[in-house]
Amino acid sequence: MIKKLIMLLFFPYIAYSQGINFFEGSIESLKKEAAKQNKLIFIDCYTSWCGPCKWLAKNVFTNKQVGDFYNKYFINYSLDMEKGEGKDFQKQYGISAYPTLLFIDSKGNIQHRYVGACDTATFIGVGKQALDSVNNFGHFLKEYKKGNRTPDFLAKYALMCASVYYPYNVDEYFKTQADSQLFSEMNFKIMETYHPNVLSREFQFLMKNINTYIKQYGFSKVFSLATSTMSRTLYSMSNQNKFDVSKQIDDYIKPLNLPEENYWKNAFLLDYYGFYKVKKYPEYIHQTNEFLISARESNPRYLGQSVSVVIDFVSERITDPNLLEQFVPIINQFAPIFSAQSNFKMAKIYYILKNKEKANEHLAKAEKYFKEENQKKELNELKQKINEL
Repeated sequence: MIKKLIMLLFFPYIAYSQGINFFEGSIESLKKEAAKQNKLIFIDCYTSWCGPCKWLAKNVFTNKQVGDFYNKYFINYSLDMEKGEGKDFQKQYGISAYPTLLFIDSKGNIQHRYVGACDTATFIGVGKQALDSVNNFGHFLKEYKKGNRTPDFLAKYALMCASVYYPYNVDEYFKTQADSQLFSEMNFKIMETYHPNVLSREFQFLMKNINTYIKQYGFSKVFSLATSTMSRTLYSMSNQNKFDVSKQIDDYIKPLNLPEENYWKNAFLLDYYGFYKVKKYPEYIHQTNEFLISARESNPRYLGQSVSVVIDFVSERITDPNLLEQFVPIINQFAPIFSAQSNFKMAKIYYILKNKEKANEHLAKAEKYFKEENQKKELNELKQKINEL
């Protein structure tokens, strides 16, 4: 015990190999050390069960370049949020996701935050932003607490809060915006980030003007925003008694009088079945037929892109051969309008089904249009797998 105490007095740091040196001691002594060295504090907020936390500690904190940067500019500290001082610390700073990379000054004021594991370059970038007193989270938080409510500031603050997983009621910002301003790139980005409630003015304005948004920002982005926003709302209601997803969609979109109502109802239903917290893949496969028929009949200008949406999802998420066998005849009705990317994804589907002939057939159609090096590399890798069947 005496030996350990002497070690802490003279060597109050534990090093991760050639990487980061972590301070050992209480939070109070940590702050005193930071004040003494006139440095910010970096705190690795982790839990013992967090896989990404362990990955970060093993693969990033041990990196020499990371160590050189963080040891120079920060007093570094690692704190388990479920033990000792970590329990109160977690409540004080609202740490709810792990790992949270927290930067504070010697008085305990937040300077910056980042949530999740990241590579070495990103981690160093996070540290550089923490040191930037004009563009770090702490600056925005201070301005907000001082009462800055200008629309331009609130827009930036909203995006900053989202990027560091800090709670913000985005309705405050949207109240500063007229309907005509909702078409702006900044407002579209904030809607993508926050997914406003389906009953909100912003979502209803988006749906009523969906074709204008698609023209301005592209089908893929707008389709994703609209459907994922609806899926989040539907999922939040799905544990209610007698929940009927189809009826609930009707209740939301009927009052909007959408010109392509049937298409969007089928799109919302499709996305809900595929939503990452729902994963009703048999229902998703069945719904692809309804969705694509409605696209052909009521929204033909987006048929090709709708086909791509479905193929992309199935090729990336569904691996059950029985479901894929059901999917193939449904999607092949639209084979003449497959894009090069769709043909590539169909080759992946046929590879899972161990149909070498069909897989190579679709791969050949894609190969004509794959010109970029990364595309060629991906195609050749799949070709090799197919030929090994």
